[in-house]
Amino acid sequence: MKKNPIPENEIKRLKALKEYSIMDSLPEKEYDSITQLASYICETPIALVSLLDEDRQWFKSTVGLEVTETPRNLSFCQYAIMGDEVYEVNNATENETFANNPLVTGNPNIRFYAGAPLKDENGFNLGSLCVIDTEPRILTNEQKNALKLLAHQVVLLLDLRKKNANFIKSQREFQNFIELSKDLVCIANVDSFFYKVNPAFTAVLGYSKEELEGKPFIDFIHPEDLDKTYKEVEKLSNGHKTISFENRYRCKNGNYVLLSWNTSPDPDTGNLYCIARDITLEKQQQEELINIAADLTSILNATEFAIISSDLDGTIKQFNRGAEKLLGYKSEEIVGKTTPSIFHVWDEVVKHTDDLITEFGENLVPGYDTFVLKARELGIADSNEWTYVRKDGSLIPIVLSITAIKNNLGELTGYLGISKDITKEKEAELNLISSNKLLDESQSIAKIGSWKFDLMTNDLIWSKGHYQIFDLEELPSDELFLAYRSKIHPDDLSGLDKALEKILTTGADLHYNHRLLFSNGNLKYVVAIGKPYKNEKGEVVGVQGTIQDITDKTLAEQKIEEKAKEINDIKSALDEAAIVAITDQKGVFSYVNENFCAVSKYSKEELIGQDQQIISTGYHTIEFRRDVFGTIANGNIWKGEVMNRAKDGSFYWENTTIVPFLNEKGKPYQYIAISTDITQEKLAKENLNNALVDLGKKNKELDQYAYIVSHDLKAPLRAINNLSEWIVEDMPEMPDEVSANFELLRGRIQRMENLINGVLEYSRIGRTEIEKETTDLKKMLNQIIDSVVPIEGFEVSMVDTIPVIETERILLQQVFSNLISNSVKYNDKPIGKIECLYEILPDFHQFTIKDNGPGIAEEYHKKVFEVFQTIEARDKKESTGIGLSIVKKIIEEKGGAIYIESENDNGTSFIFTLPK
Repeated sequence: MKKNPIPENEIKRLKALKEYSIMDSLPEKEYDSITQLASYICETPIALVSLLDEDRQWFKSTVGLEVTETPRNLSFCQYAIMGDEVYEVNNATENETFANNPLVTGNPNIRFYAGAPLKDENGFNLGSLCVIDTEPRILTNEQKNALKLLAHQVVLLLDLRKKNANFIKSQREFQNFIELSKDLVCIANVDSFFYKVNPAFTAVLGYSKEELEGKPFIDFIHPEDLDKTYKEVEKLSNGHKTISFENRYRCKNGNYVLLSWNTSPDPDTGNLYCIARDITLEKQQQEELINIAADLTSILNATEFAIISSDLDGTIKQFNRGAEKLLGYKSEEIVGKTTPSIFHVWDEVVKHTDDLITEFGENLVPGYDTFVLKARELGIADSNEWTYVRKDGSLIPIVLSITAIKNNLGELTGYLGISKDITKEKEAELNLISSNKLLDESQSIAKIGSWKFDLMTNDLIWSKGHYQIFDLEELPSDELFLAYRSKIHPDDLSGLDKALEKILTTGADLHYNHRLLFSNGNLKYVVAIGKPYKNEKGEVVGVQGTIQDITDKTLAEQKIEEKAKEINDIKSALDEAAIVAITDQKGVFSYVNENFCAVSKYSKEELIGQDQQIISTGYHTIEFRRDVFGTIANGNIWKGEVMNRAKDGSFYWENTTIVPFLNEKGKPYQYIAISTDITQEKLAKENLNNALVDLGKKNKELDQYAYIVSHDLKAPLRAINNLSEWIVEDMPEMPDEVSANFELLRGRIQRMENLINGVLEYSRIGRTEIEKETTDLKKMLNQIIDSVVPIEGFEVSMVDTIPVIETERILLQQVFSNLISNSVKYNDKPIGKIECLYEILPDFHQFTIKDNGPGIAEEYHKKVFEVFQTIEARDKKESTGIGLSIVKKIIEEKGGAIYIESENDNGTSFIFTLPK
């Protein structure tokens, strides 16, 4: 029997396949394109992307074949994954491996197959890209190379699928980081509107996200800070970054907080990626530091910020613990000995000096004045980002705020610098900048697009993901609107117009499902979601939202509906054909079908809510009941026969299968029992057992009768034989013709006795119980050969694999003796050859006795096993015609089979099987 091939790394291969989460997924056009191309290149009507799990080959993509999977043990692809090259079968009907395969002998009538393995980056063959034809063919080298290249593209698609899943996970983690940040993180625009804000805005300002997103941020700024805010936005619109820009924002309770902003602009979209920090408390602390000099040291050392104060010429006077921690120096190493310049990267100092020269129009030499100029000249806290150089040479980004220190008379006495490690803020800022790109990529992967329509300018803006969904290139706003409407399914256009009109007139949110119709007839299902944004007067001035391609989801839902109907049909069929009951884990009925009520004679109302003991008979033992409960309570299926009691007291038998339904913890929460009524079968079996007892008695009587008949038939035969021998002895000189006749008479008497013995043996087969014993068949065959085969004129060979088995020794000895003696009796060659062969099959032993005799014509292959049948006349070859009949009956009684392979003048092979 053919053994299916299994890769050496099968367990790891199956694990690798599972990691792709590809099995039973929905069709994808990327894979369909590859199978179509493979079919075209190889000129075959069928092409498949086939993936093999434990029991089946499942088709991710098919061309020319309607089925989605076939059993693995019938697949051609199971051979393709065993190597690295294209596996090709040019004509399956001539291939020993596939000639009898149902996929060859029946639909789809495969004749040609070629499969390129799908090898992933770890070397696991997940399946194959294969082409199939119903006619024999041979691929060219170019076609084989093309098939391998296309298989590589399938693997790239599988890898991309797995990477996309990992990307979505990373995007979710990034979103969580933004949501949990204590800093205020947002996306705004140079048009002065908030687009996105994180929860920190609610925590600091008290407004909900809905109250901020889509609103002008200038509406929340302190009137005195509007002018400088406008100037800062203008700088951002020109592509300059904002570092530590400060302005005051109104909270929902009417109070103002001071926010410090770091902002990076995107010149292409006008979007602003912002991180802000509430520095209200910091400002208060700075003022208190100036006014309360006596508490300066304790305050400085209590904060986590690095605080450094210096006199007018730059010599450091205070160096708090935060500064020690940040820069790695001890206070005594710094105070009175140096200026803050030693902590700075000189190239940054030079660049900042050039910026100040441009801003103030004054000559300035890079140095201490670079840090304090704004604080001195403008009397404001000057905040900038710098890079500090620590004592160990490592670099760290910081934001440094420098404030001028004045005495009670308003005289300038020095400067106070407060710095903070902004490593995390810089990382968050970079993440925020890159999030826009990630957003485009994720929209493409998730089949989501975003859009915005400005009622004031009639500008329609789409994201890249939106264009991809509509299969459009980027267009100007006026052309985009017409192209957009041309893609809407005509039956859905009026409904969409009504939904848009509603959002513009009432300010209600938009949520509308509709279809896109493409020129090639393809459909996409999409859902549009939108929210209006309003001006200061509450008037709707635009709409923005998202659109999502839900084609896969919609088709999947349609498929689920079909499957639900299929399940209901199966349930109806099951209710029609079987006895069905459902109980909870305590054995209380929660459902019974009409068949259950019919056999138990209870109504549904009498059964629902009752314990199953209501039909118990007490017939089964405690051990039986424990076995049933123990099996199903452990989540396993139990099958067996059960006797129950009907309402009227009658008993009935069921062949029952109990299936546990498991919860997420793997514990049963209910059981379904599916049964068939076998009461009549049980009665028939009981009647059969009684009949077998009677048959045993009759067989015994028949044996006694056969013995008497045998004795009565053999007695006169022996008397005739003895009489003929006496006559020959008394007449030694009788004529040769008379002597020959007496010899013929004794031969006929011997044949008659052998015939009687054969008939008795044939009648006893299957009626006499013979105990099995361990039998060395090789030893038995040698003994038979020694007693049956002449030493001269014959050559006998025997394979070494002939086994030792448990069997009825005397019966198998009779089989081999008859077969080998036939090979000797009928051999017509100068040197007769006999071979004893053996082959192990999955469930059987197979033996062959082969000779080089005259052979048996095909028309006699079955006839020779019939009782009293011989090929040659008995006068030519002495035979009873019952030996092969005995052989066939013994083998078939033991569950085996025997057949002949032979042709005239070509020898004969008797092949028979016995169950293991």
